[in-house]
Amino acid sequence: GKGVIIQKEGNVSQALETGKMIEAEYRTPMAFHAYLEPMAALADVKSEGVNVWASTQAANRLRGAVAEAIQRDQEQITIHPVYLGGGFGRKIDEIAAVEAARLSQAASRPVQVAMNRPEDFRTGFVRPPTHNILRASLGNNGNILAIDHQASSGEVAFPFLPSFLSTVLGADFGSYRGAILYYAVPNKQTTAWLAELPISTGWWRGLGLMPNTFAVESFIDELAFASNQDPLDLRLRYLPDDESGQRVRNALLTAAERANWGGSLPDGHAHGLAMSYDYGTIMVEIAEISIEDNQIRVHKVTAVADPGLVINPDGVEAQTQGAITMGLSSTLLEEVVIKDGVLQASNFNQYPLLRNADAPDIEVVVLSSRDTPSGVGEPPIGPIPAAVANAVFSATGQRLRQLPLKLG
Repeated sequence: GKGVIIQKEGNVSQALETGKMIEAEYRTPMAFHAYLEPMAALADVKSEGVNVWASTQAANRLRGAVAEAIQRDQEQITIHPVYLGGGFGRKIDEIAAVEAARLSQAASRPVQVAMNRPEDFRTGFVRPPTHNILRASLGNNGNILAIDHQASSGEVAFPFLPSFLSTVLGADFGSYRGAILYYAVPNKQTTAWLAELPISTGWWRGLGLMPNTFAVESFIDELAFASNQDPLDLRLRYLPDDESGQRVRNALLTAAERANWGGSLPDGHAHGLAMSYDYGTIMVEIAEISIEDNQIRVHKVTAVADPGLVINPDGVEAQTQGAITMGLSSTLLEEVVIKDGVLQASNFNQYPLLRNADAPDIEVVVLSSRDTPSGVGEPPIGPIPAAVANAVFSATGQRLRQLPLKLG
């Protein structure tokens, strides 16, 4: 395909020719949304009007899709959104409601369409696979001279937008979310690549934030190790000299203090750190892990959330806990496998999720740092894979660069 440069500062190609070269590749697999309740909708199509009850994340979009499917004016259609039962991007899809409306129109009576789990798993879209390549050059004193980031993904946002926008925008903003290099390195460049895949891909909680943050924040730790620096100190050293940098610094130091970064831990335990700055929201997460029977066990995650102006601290805490839990499930377990052209998993016995017994304690510290609020539903999912992978390296010396994380 064709790469689109989405970030460029300094002269990366020239700077990469000097100093010590560090290079690493990271991959994430496809993933299901795996929510509690599969797709379902009830439609009642009558001459005087149409009523649709649906589990939807996009009521206006659904209204338009139903109107087009049954050739009615949108003003005649009323959408009644019901409790989601989980969505995470998948329930922007209109398939159940459109089928119910078509059948109701044909039968002249109310019709409910409810997918079973195999139908839901195998007829929707999935989180796209990703492949990230990062290269950096280090000076003799451990300075980062340059970072080059090549981020490749399947489509995320483009399938749900008017087709002309893909030409106008060039790069899929959903797939490269989280790929922009935040740290104040003098020479840095990020290139977004979009792969055409023979399977439907799209929205998944955080879009590209989790896969791209996994790559970038794992690589920052690799640079810290290569230059014999503490991962926290390296991040603090390369923060921008602006308001966001001050906010990130405060979040990093708060997390380090609450987790006792650099202090004593139980035998066999280790810490890993990762952060993200996403749409104005800062997330810092420190994972405490151990290795039990060659399996990764996450005991605690200390999370500091700074979404600007905090409106509802309890809501911030709940969203952070939920996003970390979902992200940790993807970090340790989840992977969509295709064999002979078929998605192999049809139910949870073939697609395990993180269970309560394996869920860590999650401590959330909420900071309110400015006069405007930003989002919390997705940003906390970004750092958790890198935090765990960095902790595994600290504990074992193994650098895991592919999700789900598996020890060799």
